[in-house]
Amino acid sequence: MKLKFKEKFFYGLGDLSANIMFAAISFYLLYFFVNVGGLKAELASAVFLIAKFWDAVTDYLMGRISDKTKSKWGKRRVYMLFGAVPYGLAFLLLWLAPFGENAQIGKMIYYTLAYMLFNTAWTVVYIPYNAITANMTDNYDERTSLNGIRIALANVGIILGAALFALFADGQESLFYQLLGSSKKAYLLSASVFAFLSIAIMLLCAGNVKERVDDAQPNDKGFFVTLKEFFKLPEFRNIMMCYLLSMIGFDIIMAVFMFFINDSLGFGGGAMSMAFVAIPLICAIASSFVWVKLSERFNKHKVYTIACVYMAFVLIFAIFVPVKTVWSTVLLCLFAGFGMSAIQILPYASVPDVVEVDEYVNGTRREGAYYGITQFMYKVANGVSIALVSAVLGAFGYIESTDGSVIQQPDSALFAVRVVLGLLPGLIFLISIIFSHKANLSRERFAQIKAELEIRRAEAQERVEEVGGEDAANFVGENADSEREVFTEQPDGHSEIGDGSDESVE
Repeated sequence: MKLKFKEKFFYGLGDLSANIMFAAISFYLLYFFVNVGGLKAELASAVFLIAKFWDAVTDYLMGRISDKTKSKWGKRRVYMLFGAVPYGLAFLLLWLAPFGENAQIGKMIYYTLAYMLFNTAWTVVYIPYNAITANMTDNYDERTSLNGIRIALANVGIILGAALFALFADGQESLFYQLLGSSKKAYLLSASVFAFLSIAIMLLCAGNVKERVDDAQPNDKGFFVTLKEFFKLPEFRNIMMCYLLSMIGFDIIMAVFMFFINDSLGFGGGAMSMAFVAIPLICAIASSFVWVKLSERFNKHKVYTIACVYMAFVLIFAIFVPVKTVWSTVLLCLFAGFGMSAIQILPYASVPDVVEVDEYVNGTRREGAYYGITQFMYKVANGVSIALVSAVLGAFGYIESTDGSVIQQPDSALFAVRVVLGLLPGLIFLISIIFSHKANLSRERFAQIKAELEIRRAEAQERVEEVGGEDAANFVGENADSEREVFTEQPDGHSEIGDGSDESVE
């Protein structure tokens, strides 16, 4: 099923909408909680931990709900249409600063509940948005093209969410602070602008995409059975670990970056901070084609290995960058941005491949459940990692602010920020190389899986014409069961792909 470029573009707008908010939260929310909301760093860590665990639970549930939904607006699109306004409004609630300076417990409860509400609203929209790709077209190349445009627009959203938020609200030199004379009001007005944009863009996306494909067998298996079947797949285990570690490292960079620029380097926010946020993101977009071309020419996991080693080396220089030295900070941002694109693109490109492996082994496509479990695992890991970063800052004496003003931090806290940014993400990227190597699913093996699935579907269609849909569904399930009997894990950490004979694809 070929898609027009117009529909691909509007689909990609959905990730632009989501990433406007995601980038603002990733770069600024922890900083806002501590330095504008006045919440102690130790308590902020608890907020992230609780809210992300809740978010993880709702991700899987939403995936299952969307798998079972039937409506005149589709099984995924309906949630994008009717969930856009709530997820925009819930985003706005995160940027309020209620309660007095000493009401730490009240602040913690409010931010925990507000973040849980936002995460729920986000899940209702974003899990169906992820899963709808498989319902828009069943053409392999079209899905690749669709996701390529999506990732490009997602990076545009990250730039808007990260750089513009700094320009609007971060520091006394920001535009809205100059207009309103208050960091609290500046952050709230910025959040209002971003909420409106995100709602409007998501509605544009939902109004211009169509669901055409829904040939999946019903997934009536429970959470633990589904999870068990996924974890039996070595491809799932290794690809997920590589993906999770790459995302955790990237999240830590985003969470601590504003502390690094504003406090450790002493730039204090405003236009300068916006520039330092924008430089690595623009560089990441510009260099993405380099990593894509390299991965086409060489083995994908080898290219990812080079990128991880490169990033670990570059980030070390964050420990030594002199205070308020523009040229050295710009160089660090440029070099980090170049490697950052590979860390984003290569693991993410492997995640959808597990859907086909699961269908091959277990006889059913369950995109909603799969993306729900993927996000479940990521949200737990994200909550733990950001909580850890916040707790480390608190342990080294970071002093919170209640009005966004720059406070002279103790040397111990400033050095802790540099060490967290300079060492922790790089170490995580290096560990992810192990799983990247094990997760390497070759083009030949994947092509064998796709060919077998096409044969099954053709046979199922013939059965539909002969004996009816219900028996055809049983036929597909029985065929999957026969394949499962020859499913074994190979010494290289992959599933054996074969038809029961002595031959298999290595």
